Amino acid sequence: MIRKIALFSSLLSLLLFQITGIVFSQPKAVVEEKADIRFGKITFQTREFESATPPLKMLEIQVEILNKNRRLVAPSNSIRVVVVPKEIKFPEGTSVAEFNLTQEEITVPFPLSPNTGRIVIFGFSLPEKKPESITFEVQINPPDGENSVVKWESGN
Repeated sequence: MIRKIALFSSLLSLLLFQITGIVFSQPKAVVEEKADIRFGKITFQTREFESATPPLKMLEIQVEILNKNRRLVAPSNSIRVVVVPKEIKFPEGTSVAEFNLTQEEITVPFPLSPNTGRIVIFGFSLPEKKPESITFEVQINPPDGENSVVKWESGN
């Protein structure tokens, strides 16, 4: 009889330890997983538009954005792409009035499904006297996102 009581009380105490462990345990930290957004190709294209004055010249920067995650969708407005002109070089002997390009930014207004990509396009107007080269810094979701430095050269 004493054996039965001892066995029963030990089983009851083990069960009690299990229940109190579950009840009083700390919740595990929830790690929020995000879509893995990366660059694809970054390409340049120049365009010329007819006008009454000298033709308007534009430099397009086409930035491919990829969602490398296999399961998660990047929600609408969660991807921001910034293009910052860093250095502009003109041919020697060219006198150019002050010419400044400004930072451009786009927030992608659509969701990006897993393993898919989209292209966002930035446009910069070029002066009448075309620069030799322009160096840009392109970044996804600054300040922590991937960034890349790319260079456009007028011979391209």
